[in-house]
Amino acid sequence: MASGVIAQTYRQDMALRRGSLQWLGVAAVAALALVYPFWADARWETVGVFVLIAATAGLGLHVLTGLAGQVSLGHSAFVGVGAYTAIWLGADHGMPMWVWLPVSGLVPAAVALLVAPFAARVRGLYLAVVSVALIFVANYFWNWWDWLTGGFNGRTAQPTTVMGHNLFDDLDVFGLVHLNSNEQFWFLVLAVFLPLALAARNIQRTRIGRAFMSVRERDLAASVAGVPVTRTKVLGFVVAAFYAGVAGSLLAAYQSYVVPSQWNLLLAISYIAMIVIGGLGSVLGVVLGAVFVTALPTFVESLADVLPLLTDKPSTSGGLTVDLVSTFLYGLAIVVVMVAEPRGIMGLWERFKLFWRSWPWSP
Repeated sequence: MASGVIAQTYRQDMALRRGSLQWLGVAAVAALALVYPFWADARWETVGVFVLIAATAGLGLHVLTGLAGQVSLGHSAFVGVGAYTAIWLGADHGMPMWVWLPVSGLVPAAVALLVAPFAARVRGLYLAVVSVALIFVANYFWNWWDWLTGGFNGRTAQPTTVMGHNLFDDLDVFGLVHLNSNEQFWFLVLAVFLPLALAARNIQRTRIGRAFMSVRERDLAASVAGVPVTRTKVLGFVVAAFYAGVAGSLLAAYQSYVVPSQWNLLLAISYIAMIVIGGLGSVLGVVLGAVFVTALPTFVESLADVLPLLTDKPSTSGGLTVDLVSTFLYGLAIVVVMVAEPRGIMGLWERFKLFWRSWPWSP
């Protein structure tokens, strides 16, 4: 009895999807993405949009940490740079979305190109400390440049218009489908996320991706093999900053109001939690991690009506709050992943696929 998936040509070996079952899975995910906004209520529509935006930012850490092996706790600073770049172009100068969206990724990438050479010379704990310092430096500028950020009070974001239509206005498509603002933003963010996810998936199949992974495994051995280690690390930071900037512009557009305090260390840690829980080095793992981290508070909040000790807001009578339980579950999930399955959710999925492909000779 034949078992496993055997590649007989190089093209089959390098294919993104191999076998009818994998293509069936792609079709199922595509169908789910199309029907989700029509199936979910308003609250879960909002959660879905935030999941896609968070996954877009997480793709940057997938490249930087998952492929290149560089730990960064300053990712939220680049998200903020992208958000304020879009606001400056869209709200202050009236630029259309097709201008401020790509530029919001290029400006953080340029900033990363300036600071990354210094961060690339350190590693491990020292790199984490340097990246954390970037958040505090960025927060200083956000509060100082109140003409751009609105200072502590924040400011309104740029309008999001497509072909003259504001996405916050309801839309009838040929009189057949009615789309509210959440549904329109879902399809917009999905249209941005998919090519970026495909690009992130293909990076590791290129020469640059192999350089990233060689630096991740052992930078000294990579240097001996001829890989420009410093340049490769800098490129990883630049790519990650581009993804973060695009996510920041989408987040600002969807929220329509941003404050400097939201680009903090907690946001950066949540991005790290996404890729760790989902699985390092996996694009699908980024999505699964984003679903877990972003949707968890809403899921816990939905249990507040069922569990007597769980409350939405702190009270003098005591009880567990939604934020407290969500934070506890974040930490618990990270500990369980690090101890039981360091490869995260995708590690469990890979084990199941290995069992399925090798059956009946599964170990």
